Amino acid sequence: MALSDADVLAAVDAQRDAIVEVVEFVHAHPELAHEEQECAAELVRQLREAGLEVEEGVAGLDTAFRAVLRGGRPGRRVGIVSQYDAVAAVRDDGSIEPVHSCGHGPIAGSVTGVALALASMRSELAGELVVVGCPADEIHAPGSVARGGGKGLTAEAGVWDDCDAALYAHPEFIDTVSQASLWMRRDDFIVAGVRSLRDDVVQSPIDALGALLQLAYEVPRSKLMIEHLVLDGDVEEGTGLVLAGTLLFFADDEAGIERTAERVRTALPDAVWRAGRTVPGIRPDPAVTAAVADAFAAAGRGFEPNPPTLPFATDFGNISRRVPAALIGVGRPEGWAFHSDEGAEQFASPAGVDAAMTMAAVLALSAVRLAT
Repeated sequence: MALSDADVLAAVDAQRDAIVEVVEFVHAHPELAHEEQECAAELVRQLREAGLEVEEGVAGLDTAFRAVLRGGRPGRRVGIVSQYDAVAAVRDDGSIEPVHSCGHGPIAGSVTGVALALASMRSELAGELVVVGCPADEIHAPGSVARGGGKGLTAEAGVWDDCDAALYAHPEFIDTVSQASLWMRRDDFIVAGVRSLRDDVVQSPIDALGALLQLAYEVPRSKLMIEHLVLDGDVEEGTGLVLAGTLLFFADDEAGIERTAERVRTALPDAVWRAGRTVPGIRPDPAVTAAVADAFAAAGRGFEPNPPTLPFATDFGNISRRVPAALIGVGRPEGWAFHSDEGAEQFASPAGVDAAMTMAAVLALSAVRLAT
């Protein structure tokens, strides 16, 4: 017998305590990208106890995992993103503090709730549910800068390739499936030269610094971001001096990224460059989008079919280019104060739990539709 919407919603509601437990655990254990040892271990424990088959360390990432729930009826395989890293909040003194101010507690709670709810109805469930724990969502954390984001890295490693659909839900301002997002690339550069105490001697790193700062005023901030910049060297005449930096390029497509990058390279002719991984814009799938829209209706929610382009990049774009996918936004009329202390309070409050419950309901209903 196929699962009814009422069965699914009741099963999700029955997991409210477990969802709250996960939300509270993640908020109590803020860990930066690729360092999410405690959160990953807790989620793995919950999923194993629910009977899922869990593989840890997938894609060569210590804090990534893949958990499979096999239904009792034939069907398709649906993957869902779980994430649990904290924002690398930059404080006034320049220090970095891990803070859960982007909704990852509710996300982890919702996905765990989906798995537990559907596990309770395993014999009636069609197909398979695959939960992929993706570390390193926050791009500014040192681990993300050094290694990359977990969604992109798991996609690159083929972790999603056997899924028939992939879902990723995030607290947002409206109920929707995003249809477009920005592309992004992170490039590093080094300009080496000499220090001089004389005004008539060229100091290439100083000249490059001036040129880069000038560009930062000329190029729209939505296209070029100076993420890190370090000028260092000895203080004696003729000794070494180096300018090292990390830049983020954003655009509507890959060609736009390359146009801005070429403009910067031209302005810094003495620089040695290293281009990073490209994060492509999301590629929504019409059939998956339709299933999610129907799930919103079944959950008693509205649905915006033509949302604005996301004003940022997400490495879920990498997944969406390998598997039919949907980036689901679950809205809140008041919105969220993302990446702020106010936002951290919001996501740890009853409003965060409500968002987790709604995401769990929409994800569970979507997964059942796509797997059947």
